[in-house]
Amino acid sequence: MKYFTKEWYELCQKTSFHFSLEEEKQAKIFSEEYFQQLYSIKLNDWLDLQQQFASHIEKSETVGRDCIQHEIFNKEKAIEQFHESFIYSQEYIKESLPERILKGIADIRVFVLDKASRNVIKAVTKFCEDNRKSVNKTSREYRKYYKKALKFLDENIVKNIRFHDCVIINSNQKDKSLILSLDNRGGFTNIDEVVFENYNIVKQEGSLENSWWRYNEIYKVNDKYELHVLLINKTGDLIEFIISAEHIAFNCNKNN
Repeated sequence: MKYFTKEWYELCQKTSFHFSLEEEKQAKIFSEEYFQQLYSIKLNDWLDLQQQFASHIEKSETVGRDCIQHEIFNKEKAIEQFHESFIYSQEYIKESLPERILKGIADIRVFVLDKASRNVIKAVTKFCEDNRKSVNKTSREYRKYYKKALKFLDENIVKNIRFHDCVIINSNQKDKSLILSLDNRGGFTNIDEVVFENYNIVKQEGSLENSWWRYNEIYKVNDKYELHVLLINKTGDLIEFIISAEHIAFNCNKNN
């Protein structure tokens, strides 16, 4: 990848930390009492939301006079889920924010519960906005390249490669072709099969199966199409896949 690299993708994830933050004077200093109060409030809000959601699901499963009887809302499980998410968020914030900002946060637990001092919010906002500018700059640079590339690439091929959020469910080699089967239900296309003819895999960092298609770039190298794809698997690992082919074809399931 030349534009939508792993580093670029990770930067994309660091552009919105400030959205949910609310200024709170008590967040300026460490207070176990304040944290416990805040945690209790947030937990109860979460439980109410989950219970409302479960109630909605239960109603939707009622058919005529028959109701599917099973326990949907489990309070203890919901409490555990909230706590696990709370712990994960702390670790993610520690890994994502620069040390200079982390040093200004009195209690990381309070921060992940969306409360912070004015100075911290200002610092986090600037950090996120700077990241957003870098992300957008890269996107603009690729669009500029893409516009020029259309002059020497087959427009039908280029415009059909829009598989963001599709899932690769199978890869199959047949003769001199590589066929990728896609689950396109979460994407923006009705194409469910991509065929790379007379191909060569330039780079593949992991298994393609069950990976989400995130971003791609396309080039013409030595009279062949070279497709660069950034994927993410079920465990959250980023996978870079680069394939060169003389031609790229597309198939569409008539049932879609």
